[in-house]
Amino acid sequence: MVRLSDKRKAAYHEQGFAILSSILDDGELEKQRVTFDRLFTPPGDGGKPLYFDLTGDDPDADLNPSSVPQLLHPSRHVPDLPESQAWQAALDIAEQLLDMGPHAREDLVMRDHMIVKPPGATGSTPWHQDEAYWDEGTQYQDLSVWFALQDTTEEMGCMQFIPGSHRQGILPHHSWKHDPKIIALEVDEGATDLSSAVSCPLTAGGATIHSSATLHHTSGNCSDVPRRALIFTVGTPPTKRKETRDFYWNRRERDYKKEYLDTES
Repeated sequence: MVRLSDKRKAAYHEQGFAILSSILDDGELEKQRVTFDRLFTPPGDGGKPLYFDLTGDDPDADLNPSSVPQLLHPSRHVPDLPESQAWQAALDIAEQLLDMGPHAREDLVMRDHMIVKPPGATGSTPWHQDEAYWDEGTQYQDLSVWFALQDTTEEMGCMQFIPGSHRQGILPHHSWKHDPKIIALEVDEGATDLSSAVSCPLTAGGATIHSSATLHHTSGNCSDVPRRALIFTVGTPPTKRKETRDFYWNRRERDYKKEYLDTES
């Protein structure tokens, strides 16, 4: 079991993120890297790949050096992923940091995804809060555990956070480049001060933990090796909020897609 010190727990609750040194062993790392590379290999028959470009305006288009390839729910393609050391470590961490209330470990809601930044990739992931993507009428208590499957430096696109931003509420966002065709969101310019950003380089098997309300970002990968990240978002069962929020940026995207689909049909 991964056990967090009181100091580490306090850092997470105060800053909205925390860093863990290597917690995955060499065998687990090698297994996850092999799985990762298999899932991000284009189909040999020319079919549609499992992954898409988070920051592109056409997720079905061929990837390019500015792309940010992402794969949602790899566990659908890797049946034994829930039994992996990484998955179980994420559950361990969540049990110690979330207010579990009446809930047990088996009640926790798990979402998994993978992001790769190939060697020399210029694609960055814009500053955002994860919860900005989610339902505005739902109350969440979630965190993400971001595992580095290789040593990950700032040059390679390690995680960066704004300390204490999880206490600001969900800030205004917009579609990246103000293009509703792009999936990625970016926090509005001037909505908060980004000058306090903290970079979090990791050794292979290390992890960052962050709240779903913590602002974070990663740069491109200027190195000559792939930057592979295996991410688990874990939370207690969501509930309905007494007062809904106005995530107008998501409504704009939905309206655009509806208009686009109606036009296409």
